[in-house]
Amino acid sequence: MENYFDYTKKLFDPSQVKEKPEVFKGLRVLDFTHVIYGPTAAKVLGSYGAEVIKFELPWTGDLWRFGVLWGSFWRHSSICFHFVQYGKYFFSLNLKLPKAKEIIYKLAQNADVVMENFASGTAETWGIGYSQLSKINPGIIYLSCATYGQYGPMRFFPGWDLLAQAASGAISLTGYPGTDKYYKLPDYVGDFLPGNIGALAVIMALNYRKKTGKGQYIDLAQTEALMRIMPNFTYESITGEELGRAGNTDPTMAPSGIFKSSEGKFVAVAAATDEQYKGVCQAMGHPDLANKYTDTFERLKPENAKELYETAKKWVAESTVDNLVELAKKHHFAIAQVEDDYDIANDEWRRERGSVVMVTDDIYQRLLMPGPHDMLSKTPGRIKWLARPLGYHNRYILKKLLGYSDEEIRQLEKERVVGYWDDKPGIKPPVYYDIKSDPMFNYRGE
Repeated sequence: MENYFDYTKKLFDPSQVKEKPEVFKGLRVLDFTHVIYGPTAAKVLGSYGAEVIKFELPWTGDLWRFGVLWGSFWRHSSICFHFVQYGKYFFSLNLKLPKAKEIIYKLAQNADVVMENFASGTAETWGIGYSQLSKINPGIIYLSCATYGQYGPMRFFPGWDLLAQAASGAISLTGYPGTDKYYKLPDYVGDFLPGNIGALAVIMALNYRKKTGKGQYIDLAQTEALMRIMPNFTYESITGEELGRAGNTDPTMAPSGIFKSSEGKFVAVAAATDEQYKGVCQAMGHPDLANKYTDTFERLKPENAKELYETAKKWVAESTVDNLVELAKKHHFAIAQVEDDYDIANDEWRRERGSVVMVTDDIYQRLLMPGPHDMLSKTPGRIKWLARPLGYHNRYILKKLLGYSDEEIRQLEKERVVGYWDDKPGIKPPVYYDIKSDPMFNYRGE
């Protein structure tokens, strides 16, 4: 056999992605979600080939189209919106009108998955809930993404990432012990993580349907999804004590922490095994500590962990990152430089693997994006296109998927059942782009 690492490099070669099949090709997802939490679940399926039809209200669109970083649009669009909406079909439909519901019901007949993250009960009130769509298509898999779920005392409360982090208990574990300051986990972890769990739930339901032919309803509560990745309440139930906050240390390892080097950079160090601990002690020039605390339980006693932390802190402060990395290689312990956005965006290794991808797009030209997060050797994910202006795929969906005539489409536009954008950044095309000559926007049929 050839060298294992040459073998895996060839197996996952990003340049071959377009030549490989898509695992969810032929799967149709009706995506009524908005902002981040729900759209992330749909994006995951779309990354691996699902046909995701994203519904938005005409002339206003998804609220997250205006979620711009520090108030700055990019090419009349939101980078944040591109991040969660790439690869979808954008259909602008007024859900409150009877003719719009007729269109939804027609699409539902051949759909596999429906997703929504309205306030609990809203989709049902509008006539597009699970009880209604499952009568049209019993095999439908329906995912409701709410902050507190579809029943219970908090079901009508609105919620976002920050609220979900608070209600799940995640924020109570942030910050340093002995202080009264907490912090929010950054970059909408409270949305992205539950969104990925939602995609996983749909995949499990698809597997069940493959075996039985039956669809089902999935009630995903954002706060519960976050709660299930933390052991804090289990710990409290056994000990009667709070797990407490660990700051930048790992409460199962010592020494561990994030430390500042002599040149002002930061590194993370954590000794998980006895062997790694001995290696760190050798690298720090303190072989005596290896003999002083010979097992994990001794090292984790608060006074001993503090001594090891302070020793590691002083050692890193007197070293450069390059020197620390070389010592880690020599003595076989774990270390990682704390990398910032610039480091990640310009890391050739990440680009080589496809975890960072420069997307070339017909409308928005070029944008650096994170690639799909799971690298499958036979059915890898891909980014086909970035987000699109509001209503961009209206004609394609109505003509190609539903067989509407040009006259019928004009009537729907006249009655404002379907619509497009107004003159606001975030929902309209870039000024340099000639939308009138765009073949998809002006879809005529095959």
